[in-house]
Amino acid sequence: MTKQELFATIKSLVSSNVQKTEEVKFERVALEGGEVFVTNQTDAEFTLGDTIYVETPEGFELAPAGTHRLEDGREIVLDEESKLVEIREESEEVEEPLEETSEEVEVEESEEMNAETKIDELKTAIHDLLMAFETYSKETEDRFNKLESDYENFKKSAEYEPVKKDNSFKSKFTAYDARMEAIKNLRK
Repeated sequence: MTKQELFATIKSLVSSNVQKTEEVKFERVALEGGEVFVTNQTDAEFTLGDTIYVETPEGFELAPAGTHRLEDGREIVLDEESKLVEIREESEEVEEPLEETSEEVEVEESEEMNAETKIDELKTAIHDLLMAFETYSKETEDRFNKLESDYENFKKSAEYEPVKKDNSFKSKFTAYDARMEAIKNLRK
């Protein structure tokens, strides 16, 4: 697999994972006083047998056993395993759950927009990182190829031809010897 194919695969995986994210809404009700929320972590209303959780900054924890009064006037009774064993309706007229006010809707919409903005920023950052890595990879590959060609050129230039035998000295020497021989022969 080439680098370009690898980058394309990573890009498609990152973009498809982000697009597949779905928001899940749980049944969420405040306890009397409104500062603590409980949920059954399903999108349905509380029903007998549901496991009830308390919402904390760290996540969700099992709700403590006992009777808990909800903000809408109902009381829920939980066993030791945080299972809902009884729902008591308010003896007086039960108030219908209030529809979300425009402020709550605006807050939720702004939170959704913030989440979408953060996701877009994350996608952009990942894309920029991948592009920088791809550029760096290409530059490194180019440098490596240049070094490789320089090395091959160096190897070729380092080769030397064997020293040629200089026979001119020998030929000069033999001519000298021949002359000396001729002189010796004349003296005799």
